[in-house]
Amino acid sequence: MAKEITSEFNLKPEEAVILSAEKVAYGNGPFNGNNDLILTNQAIIFIKKDLFGKVKEVTRHPLSDICMSAGKPQAVKNQTDAVSASFDVYLTYGVEKFKFTFGSEVDEWVASVTETITGEKVQRKNEFEDLINFADTVSGSVNSLRKAFGIKSTEQGACKCSSCGASLSGTEDEVVICPFCGTHNKIG
Repeated sequence: MAKEITSEFNLKPEEAVILSAEKVAYGNGPFNGNNDLILTNQAIIFIKKDLFGKVKEVTRHPLSDICMSAGKPQAVKNQTDAVSASFDVYLTYGVEKFKFTFGSEVDEWVASVTETITGEKVQRKNEFEDLINFADTVSGSVNSLRKAFGIKSTEQGACKCSSCGASLSGTEDEVVICPFCGTHNKIG
Protein backbone atom coordinates (compact mmCIF):
# COMPACT_ATOMS: atom_id res chain seq x y z
CA MET A 1 0.00 0.00 0.00
CA ALA A 2 1.32 3.50 -0.81
CA LYS A 3 0.77 6.82 0.93
CA GLU A 4 -2.68 8.29 0.56
CA ILE A 5 -3.19 12.07 0.15
CA THR A 6 -6.58 13.70 0.79
CA SER A 7 -7.96 17.06 1.83
CA GLU A 8 -9.75 15.75 4.94
CA PHE A 9 -8.72 13.90 8.07
CA ASN A 10 -10.91 10.93 8.92
CA LEU A 11 -10.09 7.84 10.92
CA LYS A 12 -10.80 4.52 9.27
CA PRO A 13 -12.95 1.84 10.92
CA GLU A 14 -11.09 0.12 13.78
CA GLU A 15 -8.49 2.93 13.81
CA ALA A 16 -7.53 4.63 17.08
CA VAL A 17 -5.27 7.60 17.86
CA ILE A 18 -2.21 6.66 19.92
CA LEU A 19 -0.18 9.88 19.84
CA SER A 20 -0.51 13.34 18.33
CA ALA A 21 1.62 16.45 18.06
CA GLU A 22 1.06 20.02 16.94
CA LYS A 23 3.54 22.53 15.57
CA VAL A 24 5.44 19.92 13.55
CA ALA A 25 7.55 20.94 10.55
CA TYR A 26 8.07 18.82 7.46
CA GLY A 27 11.08 18.10 5.27
CA ASN A 28 14.52 19.66 5.11
CA GLY A 29 13.51 23.27 4.57
CA PRO A 30 13.12 26.05 7.12
CA PHE A 31 11.01 25.34 10.19
CA ASN A 32 7.39 25.72 9.06
CA GLY A 33 5.88 24.13 12.13
CA ASN A 34 2.18 24.82 11.80
CA ASN A 35 1.29 21.21 11.02
CA ASP A 36 -0.06 18.22 12.96
CA LEU A 37 1.26 14.67 13.14
CA ILE A 38 -0.89 11.78 14.35
CA LEU A 39 0.05 8.17 15.09
CA THR A 40 -2.79 5.65 14.96
CA ASN A 41 -2.76 1.90 15.26
CA GLN A 42 -2.76 1.81 11.42
CA ALA A 43 -0.82 4.81 10.11
CA ILE A 44 1.24 7.94 10.62
CA ILE A 45 -0.90 10.84 9.45
CA PHE A 46 0.59 14.22 8.53
CA ILE A 47 -1.83 17.16 8.39
CA LYS A 48 -0.34 20.05 6.43
CA LYS A 49 -1.84 23.43 7.33
CA ASP A 50 -1.57 26.91 5.88
CA LEU A 51 -0.39 29.97 7.80
CA PHE A 52 -3.85 30.44 9.32
CA GLY A 53 -4.28 26.81 10.43
CA LYS A 54 -6.57 25.67 7.62
CA VAL A 55 -5.99 22.07 6.48
CA LYS A 56 -4.34 22.02 3.05
CA GLU A 57 -3.48 18.33 2.75
CA VAL A 58 -3.66 15.09 4.73
CA THR A 59 -1.08 12.37 4.03
CA ARG A 60 -1.47 8.84 5.44
CA HIS A 61 1.58 6.59 5.71
CA PRO A 62 0.42 3.05 6.59
CA LEU A 63 2.53 1.46 9.33
CA SER A 64 2.90 -1.59 7.07
CA ASP A 65 4.95 0.59 4.67
CA ILE A 66 7.65 1.36 7.27
CA CYS A 67 10.87 -0.53 6.53
CA MET A 68 12.01 -3.01 9.18
CA SER A 69 15.54 -3.96 10.19
CA ALA A 70 16.37 -6.62 12.78
CA GLY A 71 12.70 -6.65 13.82
CA LYS A 72 12.58 -2.91 14.49
CA PRO A 73 10.80 -0.26 12.44
CA GLN A 74 13.08 2.27 10.77
CA ALA A 75 11.61 5.30 12.52
CA VAL A 76 14.59 7.12 14.04
CA LYS A 77 15.67 10.30 15.78
CA ASN A 78 18.05 12.59 13.94
CA GLN A 79 19.42 15.36 16.18
CA THR A 80 19.45 18.50 14.01
CA ASP A 81 20.98 20.85 16.60
CA ALA A 82 21.46 21.16 20.37
CA VAL A 83 17.72 21.27 21.07
CA SER A 84 15.59 20.30 18.07
CA ALA A 85 15.48 16.99 16.25
CA SER A 86 13.77 15.31 13.35
CA PHE A 87 11.73 12.13 13.29
CA ASP A 88 12.85 10.26 10.17
CA VAL A 89 10.59 7.49 8.89
CA TYR A 90 12.02 5.14 6.26
CA LEU A 91 9.20 3.85 4.09
CA THR A 92 9.14 1.42 1.18
CA TYR A 93 8.65 4.45 -1.13
CA GLY A 94 11.04 6.97 0.44
CA VAL A 95 11.94 8.87 3.61
CA GLU A 96 9.67 11.28 5.45
CA LYS A 97 11.24 13.80 7.83
CA PHE A 98 9.21 15.52 10.55
CA LYS A 99 10.86 18.20 12.70
CA PHE A 100 10.08 18.80 16.36
CA THR A 101 11.18 21.62 18.63
CA PHE A 102 12.49 19.25 21.31
CA GLY A 103 14.39 16.00 20.94
CA SER A 104 12.39 14.43 23.79
CA GLU A 105 9.27 14.64 21.60
CA VAL A 106 11.05 12.62 18.92
CA ASP A 107 12.08 10.01 21.51
CA GLU A 108 8.39 9.59 22.39
CA TRP A 109 7.44 9.17 18.71
CA VAL A 110 10.18 6.60 18.03
CA ALA A 111 9.14 4.57 21.10
CA SER A 112 5.41 4.79 20.28
CA VAL A 113 5.86 3.72 16.64
CA THR A 114 8.10 0.83 17.72
CA GLU A 115 5.61 -0.31 20.39
CA THR A 116 2.66 -0.02 17.98
CA ILE A 117 4.33 -2.07 15.25
CA THR A 118 6.15 -4.69 17.34
CA GLY A 119 3.80 -4.90 20.32
CA GLU A 120 6.84 -4.79 22.62
CA LYS A 121 7.30 -2.18 25.36
CA VAL A 122 10.21 0.19 24.75
CA GLN A 123 12.34 1.49 27.62
CA ARG A 124 11.71 5.22 27.63
CA LYS A 125 14.38 7.68 28.61
CA ASN A 126 13.69 10.03 31.50
CA GLU A 127 13.06 13.50 30.06
CA PHE A 128 15.75 15.02 32.28
CA GLU A 129 18.25 12.14 32.15
CA ASP A 130 20.65 13.92 29.75
CA LEU A 131 20.48 17.11 31.80
CA ILE A 132 21.18 15.23 35.03
CA ASN A 133 24.12 13.38 33.45
CA PHE A 134 25.51 16.70 32.18
CA ALA A 135 25.13 18.29 35.63
CA ASP A 136 26.90 15.32 37.25
CA THR A 137 29.76 15.65 34.75
CA VAL A 138 30.12 19.39 35.41
CA SER A 139 29.93 18.86 39.17
CA GLY A 140 32.63 16.18 39.00
CA SER A 141 34.84 18.46 36.89
CA VAL A 142 34.44 21.35 39.32
CA ASN A 143 35.35 19.11 42.27
CA SER A 144 38.42 17.81 40.41
CA LEU A 145 39.56 21.41 39.77
CA ARG A 146 38.98 22.34 43.43
CA LYS A 147 41.14 19.42 44.57
CA ALA A 148 43.85 20.22 41.99
CA PHE A 149 44.11 23.82 43.22
CA GLY A 150 43.74 22.97 46.91
CA ILE A 151 40.34 24.65 47.25
CA LYS A 152 38.19 23.01 49.89
CA SER A 153 34.89 21.54 48.74
CA THR A 154 31.61 23.02 49.92
CA GLU A 155 29.65 19.85 49.14
CA GLN A 156 28.23 17.95 52.06
CA GLY A 157 29.06 14.29 52.45
CA ALA A 158 28.56 11.41 54.81
CA CYS A 159 30.34 8.25 55.91
CA LYS A 160 30.31 5.59 58.61
CA CYS A 161 32.87 5.64 61.40
CA SER A 162 35.62 3.14 60.59
CA SER A 163 35.69 1.95 64.22
CA CYS A 164 32.16 1.94 65.63
CA GLY A 165 30.01 2.34 62.47
CA ALA A 166 28.26 5.53 63.60
CA SER A 167 26.87 7.81 60.87
CA LEU A 168 29.01 10.92 60.38
CA SER A 169 28.48 13.96 58.17
CA GLY A 170 30.38 17.06 57.17
CA THR A 171 32.01 18.72 54.19
CA GLU A 172 33.61 16.50 51.51
CA ASP A 173 37.27 15.68 52.26
CA GLU A 174 36.94 17.04 55.82
CA VAL A 175 38.37 14.97 58.67
CA VAL A 176 35.83 14.63 61.48
CA ILE A 177 36.17 13.05 64.91
CA CYS A 178 33.54 10.48 65.82
CA PRO A 179 31.64 11.78 68.87
CA PHE A 180 31.12 8.21 70.14
CA CYS A 181 34.60 6.66 69.96
CA GLY A 182 36.97 9.52 69.05
CA THR A 183 38.24 7.97 65.77
CA HIS A 184 39.31 10.37 63.00
CA ASN A 185 37.38 9.78 59.70
CA LYS A 186 37.59 11.48 56.29
CA ILE A 187 34.20 12.44 54.79
CA GLY A 188 33.67 11.43 51.15
